[in-house]
Amino acid sequence: MKLKKIACAVALLGAGSTFIVPAAIAAPATGQSAYYVGASVGQSEFKDIPPSLTNVDDKDTGYKVYGGYQINPNWGVEATYFDLGKFTGNETAFNGSTVVPVSASSKVTAWGLAGVFTAPISNGFSVFGKLGLVRSELKTNSSGVGFSAHQKESSTGANFGFGAKYDFTPNLAVRAEWERLKKVGDDATTGETDMDFLSAGITFKF
Repeated sequence: MKLKKIACAVALLGAGSTFIVPAAIAAPATGQSAYYVGASVGQSEFKDIPPSLTNVDDKDTGYKVYGGYQINPNWGVEATYFDLGKFTGNETAFNGSTVVPVSASSKVTAWGLAGVFTAPISNGFSVFGKLGLVRSELKTNSSGVGFSAHQKESSTGANFGFGAKYDFTPNLAVRAEWERLKKVGDDATTGETDMDFLSAGITFKF
């Protein structure tokens, strides 16, 4: 439902690259650095929906910012901050002996650290896979007539994914990837879910 927002954000990132590329070409020596930073936007999806929820919107626009160190042409490490947006639905709850309609929402953020394996293909193209851990935070809010509840839970789970990258210059690349964040939240409080994140973005090596 928010693909227009994603498309606009990716278009803006692409437009910005037209200004970055000349600067990158003008200073190719900095491309020898093994350090890089980047940002991506895309669509996140809440994978495990409680059966009590109706009218569920389980997708939203998310983003991430990341930085990494390329140990050699194949292996690197990467740290990431994720903001995966908000997910909403409706349910019912008891207020005393009365059943009332309730609006529910969940918001997910996370910090991750992963190892990245890159396999060059040809002409600047490469594919990569990543495996690591994320420390995630799931916030839930439920509200209705005479009813309100707020919970927050932090948890640690695996983060893995794969993607493709194209290097325009030694300094500048674009990449697209799919990732999964495991065990977000807690069954005993907020509920537990896996998260999928499909994104595209720009990486700058300095």
